[in-house]
Amino acid sequence: MDVQEGTIRVDGYQVWYRCVDRGGLPLLLLHGGPGAGHDYLEPLKVLAVDRLVIFYDQLGCGRSDQPDDRSLWRLERFVAEVDTVRRALHLEQLHLLGHSWGGWLAIEYLLTHPPME
Repeated sequence: MDVQEGTIRVDGYQVWYRCVDRGGLPLLLLHGGPGAGHDYLEPLKVLAVDRLVIFYDQLGCGRSDQPDDRSLWRLERFVAEVDTVRRALHLEQLHLLGHSWGGWLAIEYLLTHPPME
C-alpha cells in the first residue's frame, strides 16, 4: 500500500492528512470531537484494500495546527475546511464517513456543497 502524508493550508494554518492508496473510489474520514483526532479511525485503513482512504485531523485536533482563536470554531468554517481538503487532494468523487461530530460535519457539507463537476 502506498501511504502519503502532508499538510494543507487552511485559513493560514496547517491541516494534516494521510492517504492510504490502493485506487478505487476515495473515502474521506471525518473524526469526532471537535478535539479528537483521526487516531481512533486508524483500523479503517483495512478498507484501503480496494480504495483510497484519507484520514485528516481537523484544525485544532491531532497533528494539525492548534490555534487559540475562538472565532475559528464555527460549523461553516469546518465545512469550508472539508471543501479545501477535498479540492487540494483532487477528490472529485468520494464517499464521506463521519463519526459523531464528523457525522454532523458530513451532513452539513453535503447539504451545502453540490457535487463537483
